[in-house]
Amino acid sequence: MAQTTGAISQSGFKVEVSTDGTSWTDISGQAAAVNVDGGDVPVGEQMTAEGSESIVVSSNKVEPRDVTVRSVYTEGASEAFEVVYARYTGSDKTIYLRWSPAGGATGEVQYTCAVGGSAAAVPITSCTLPELDAGSADIALFEFTVKTPGILKADVA
Repeated sequence: MAQTTGAISQSGFKVEVSTDGTSWTDISGQAAAVNVDGGDVPVGEQMTAEGSESIVVSSNKVEPRDVTVRSVYTEGASEAFEVVYARYTGSDKTIYLRWSPAGGATGEVQYTCAVGGSAAAVPITSCTLPELDAGSADIALFEFTVKTPGILKADVA
């Protein structure tokens, strides 16, 4: 098989959040990283008196995923920290989240947190305050994590 020519740089992604699923805020200018964890398929196993190997069966279910966005801390009203933190500290602790590894142009793949195969607001499970260090010249960052039962994969319209 020939070597691929379709590799995608990790640095050109797009991330957006929404409080209503209609009006999206592009936080790519503050986002530094997106990490997706979880989504394992639970598997059962049992040894029996007969045989030397376990019986192993799939549950055909998928555990939820944690999606963590690491972002530059700013205090602009329409930027990542203020939008997410307002939801996290408010009465509705959910948010819509989507990201596109290749940058979000028409026809590129986009992943959206989903419930039952449709984009949905999902729980924000954590939103850190910025870590600060007087001995560092690094940019202040914060992270937020959502828990989603599913992830919808689709092409950007």
